[in-house]
Amino acid sequence: MAATLKPETAARIADLAQRLGFAGPDGPEQVLKMALDDLEAKAPLPRRKMPVAEITEEYKLLSAAGRRWREEHPDEYDETNPPSKVWQEELYDERGLPLSL
Repeated sequence: MAATLKPETAARIADLAQRLGFAGPDGPEQVLKMALDDLEAKAPLPRRKMPVAEITEEYKLLSAAGRRWREEHPDEYDETNPPSKVWQEELYDERGLPLSL
């Protein structure tokens, strides 16, 4: 895609290229690339929809890591009292309403 710049904008870019020490005919292009790199670094990454295969693979890796942790820390994990149950008891009353902190 070709871009057409207003003369004032092209002059600003050429002046900036000279001040930054970019000599020659590709100086303005180098300045624009620097600006684009800077903007790209500041911009959030686009969200993407994960393919089912990738989600499945991620789930398998996380499940395996959880199993390994439970095997390595048998005293710290009680299957009869999972973290969700502990948090439920710590954060909510008998009616399931949040406790006031």
